[in-house]
Amino acid sequence: MKAKLLVMLAGIALLGACKGYDERAVDIDSLVKDTVLVKTADMRLKVKNVQQAAEKVSKLVANNNGMVMHHDMRSEILNKREITLSDDSIKRLTLMNVNADMTVRVPSEKLEPFMDSLNHLSVYVDRRTMDIEDRTLEHAAGVLKAENRRENVELRKKIKLSHKGADSILAVADNMVDRKIDTYRMESDAVMSTVKLNIYENNVVQAEVVANEDLSVYSLPLLKRAGMALSAGWFYFSQLFVALLHIWPFILLASAVGIIVLMNKKRKATARISA
Repeated sequence: MKAKLLVMLAGIALLGACKGYDERAVDIDSLVKDTVLVKTADMRLKVKNVQQAAEKVSKLVANNNGMVMHHDMRSEILNKREITLSDDSIKRLTLMNVNADMTVRVPSEKLEPFMDSLNHLSVYVDRRTMDIEDRTLEHAAGVLKAENRRENVELRKKIKLSHKGADSILAVADNMVDRKIDTYRMESDAVMSTVKLNIYENNVVQAEVVANEDLSVYSLPLLKRAGMALSAGWFYFSQLFVALLHIWPFILLASAVGIIVLMNKKRKATARISA
């Protein structure tokens, strides 16, 4: 049964191929005439200020009806030093390397003028490359293969198939969608070119005065601390005096006991001398 089914499919496909051969030949000729060129470029630029240059690149892309697909700007600290200015402030010196990576897409017909404009934004260009890939035949093959699969699906729909046969149609249909997506992606790459940019500047020394983060060094001026010490001493003295006033009976009693003890000792000493 399966062999008969395959024979029928092959026969129908052969008839369809013979019938549409002339039309297919015309399709191939028209597809090949429409050249599909995919352009890509890569540039490395040295600028005075990376942040300002990246903003100008974004505006330049927008003015050319393009789009920024990726933008990554980063600062790498190479060295750091701190100079103490006073107890509560320090001067921090930081040596940094700033660079940015960008990926942009611009219309293919504007690619070279766009790259020329980038030259004017830079101090100089380290690298500038552009590649053009002719994808005309691949594009034509993708279109025709997608059409073949579409016709194959239509033919199989006319035949009563088993469950496996239906799954086969689904697989062919999915493959046809993938082919069309690849073709659309190729056409999009031909219309919009991709440019990868690396932007950098000279190492930057940044100086800033910041508060000292060591809290142990923070203190008041000497005269202020001396005044506070005198005030605190008088406060503790007054507190002690008040405390003594609260316990005056005990002080009086202790004094009386002390006097009595001393008098007894003196009396005994006198008696010993007399003896």
